[in-house]
Amino acid sequence: MRSRLFHTLAPVVLAAFLLFAGWLWLRTYTLHGTTARVPDLKGLSLEEASATLAARDLRFEVVDSIYSNEMPKGGVVDQDPDAGLEVKPDRKIYLVLNASQPKMIDMPRLVDLSKRQAISVLDIIGLKVKELQYKPDPCVDCVIAQLYNGAPIAADARIAQGEAITLVLGSGDHGQRVPVPDLVGLTNVEVQQVLNMASLNLGVLVECVGCNTTADSTLARVHRQSPSASSDNRISLGSTIDIWLTADTTGLRPQAGWNDPARYTETDTLDEAE
Repeated sequence: MRSRLFHTLAPVVLAAFLLFAGWLWLRTYTLHGTTARVPDLKGLSLEEASATLAARDLRFEVVDSIYSNEMPKGGVVDQDPDAGLEVKPDRKIYLVLNASQPKMIDMPRLVDLSKRQAISVLDIIGLKVKELQYKPDPCVDCVIAQLYNGAPIAADARIAQGEAITLVLGSGDHGQRVPVPDLVGLTNVEVQQVLNMASLNLGVLVECVGCNTTADSTLARVHRQSPSASSDNRISLGSTIDIWLTADTTGLRPQAGWNDPARYTETDTLDEAE
């Protein structure tokens, strides 16, 4: 009887023991209950980020780099996982660094493209629009020259990513004019988008009330502009608009559809105005 009971219970006890041992091993192997909080590495140098992670028993791998004038050269600009998350010790944190030098690219050929096409190409490859200049030409808003630092730049010339290009565009033969767009409620970045669509340029940023930090300036919105917006108030292509910003954005929001390009395509000529 005892022998039969032993032979019956022994496999059950052995299986239970093996399961318990496996459970203990798995808890140890996966460091169950042991976590490390991912630190905020943005803005740190690679050496500082490495030391910060090592202190928390974490590792890192650099997976990409970008170039930005607004961040320290060689500093961390992005990370995965994000700061504040709980991860297992020895977890690898993937970093994106700000390159010490901008990437060099080939200047595209923009001549004969429309303004919209040219701006889109520049945006895709990482170049900026410095200014829109207008000269008499039958093709309105067609690129007739591309300039860098005031001089023509040839297609395929090497240029640093992030640089700004001046587009020389056709203004028509009779002095095309456009309505002054309403910029109130827009951020500085949004203002540039609207002015590009309206074939106009930013004049003077007169002041930014309450802007004490870069973040304040980025989030600030237009509360005044000159000339003022009006469908009857028309100015020549390439004209400038001065703006005043404020960090107090209460009640300041742009009109619905402000980013619709169709709003900024209406033009007339000096002859029509007369």
